[in-house]
Amino acid sequence: MKQTSEKRMQTLKSLMEAKTASKQSSANTNEPAPSEKQVAPPGNNVRMIAFSGSKQSGVIEHSTDLSKPIAIFHKLISKEISNAAKTLRIEEEELQAWVDLQIEVPPKTILSLLRTVQDCVLDPFKEEIGFTQYEDGHWQVQITIEGWMHLLNQHPQFNGMTFTQGEVGNNAVPEWMECSIYRKDRIFPMTVREYFQEVKTEQPIWQKMPRRMLRHRALQQCARLAMGI
Repeated sequence: MKQTSEKRMQTLKSLMEAKTASKQSSANTNEPAPSEKQVAPPGNNVRMIAFSGSKQSGVIEHSTDLSKPIAIFHKLISKEISNAAKTLRIEEEELQAWVDLQIEVPPKTILSLLRTVQDCVLDPFKEEIGFTQYEDGHWQVQITIEGWMHLLNQHPQFNGMTFTQGEVGNNAVPEWMECSIYRKDRIFPMTVREYFQEVKTEQPIWQKMPRRMLRHRALQQCARLAMGI
């Protein structure tokens, strides 16, 4: 019995050792997953990425040279300056000088303004169109109140407008303002209501003239919908 017990113990020990060796052998045969590491770029406009830890390795180049798209934008801007100057019937050099003064505005936004000038015949020298920058730094083309009135008065179907305001709050500003625009080819007017709490900003003009700015915002939004501008 004692010999049989010892044989069983030896057999069990051998099986355990064989199982452990099999696990270690299996783990060693697994190749580690490819890892990505940065390699010092050879130039200022190329980022090199090398993949190691596997049988195959390669290098991927990502070009970050922005000179070509910037050159394309400037070429397009020059073209649109010429077209916009003809639309406004002004000298091309005059409009070019105005554009050159917009040093902080991205080329993409300048290009958008020049095309809007042609589509809507709005004059930046009359402050009918310009740029605005939001708190997050984003630039956008802005049609001013003068521009919106120009568009309305030039529209063949424009037939007048009216304003209605809500109750005045504790800050002496109406809670909302409505604008109704009438068209000659419509039975009912287009009416848009804007709420002060939703449209107010921290810009100084809103702090100084909140009622006027609320009225302007209602007019702008109503004009967009009524005239499809």
